[in-house]
Amino acid sequence: MVNRLIIYFIVIIILFIVISLLGFFSSIKPPKINVDLKPDDLRLEYENVAFESTDGLKLSGWFILYNKSKDAVIVMHGYPANKNDLLPVALFLNKKFNVFLFDFRSFGQSEGRYTTAGYKEVKDLEGAINYLKNNKKIENIGAFGFSLGGAVAIMSKNKEIGAIVADSAYASLDRMVKQQYRIFSIFKYPFIALTRLYGILFLGIDINDVSPLNDIKELNIPILLIHAEKDSQIPVENSILLHDAAKNSELWVVENADHGETHALKKEEYEKRIIEFFEKNLK
Repeated sequence: MVNRLIIYFIVIIILFIVISLLGFFSSIKPPKINVDLKPDDLRLEYENVAFESTDGLKLSGWFILYNKSKDAVIVMHGYPANKNDLLPVALFLNKKFNVFLFDFRSFGQSEGRYTTAGYKEVKDLEGAINYLKNNKKIENIGAFGFSLGGAVAIMSKNKEIGAIVADSAYASLDRMVKQQYRIFSIFKYPFIALTRLYGILFLGIDINDVSPLNDIKELNIPILLIHAEKDSQIPVENSILLHDAAKNSELWVVENADHGETHALKKEEYEKRIIEFFEKNLK
């Protein structure tokens, strides 16, 4: 009887390890959502751009020109998509600003063997800022990010960013891991602990340190937080926490919207709010 219990215990431990390992590696190398839409399809004047992250990865971007301004908005996609995915949403920004979209590491046309869900992607944004300043002589920069992109915008804390719009950003990576394993109820905690261990062992990253919630407290720039009321992937509580922690933010919760539906459901108001926000704060 005792031997049987020991066997059952070992089997359970092995199952925890196998399931958590599969979850970990599928999260850093996820199946990609590759949208094929390009600026050519929308008859936009643009430039294909290759630039480097600040840790040396070659990244792919599009610079969409607006001749009447020396200001630019950097547009950052969500997980696990590419820059093409946000192109239809970003179009309205080009009515007033230059627009720069790029693929985060390991997504789209950019280099990289894996994603870190925001931690090292901050270096991608830093590279984009350096490119705009050095190659395009952009004077004022705004950051607009969806989901992963919004979290990266907040975590960057780059002094060149004058204003941020973060749509559906997460508050902390450990919170997202808890969300991932929520279906296991009270049994989720071993999965969370193992995921944290794998991050440290394989990537040198502690998920507890990946926290827009902590970083937003250090930002003095204006921040517009947008979130879907019924977000099933990144619950709206994430943006509420960010808003409460920020020094200078406003929060707009889009009613009856799920993840990725904020622009589609409130297109006119969405575009008006963001344009006015950047026009007011990019000076």
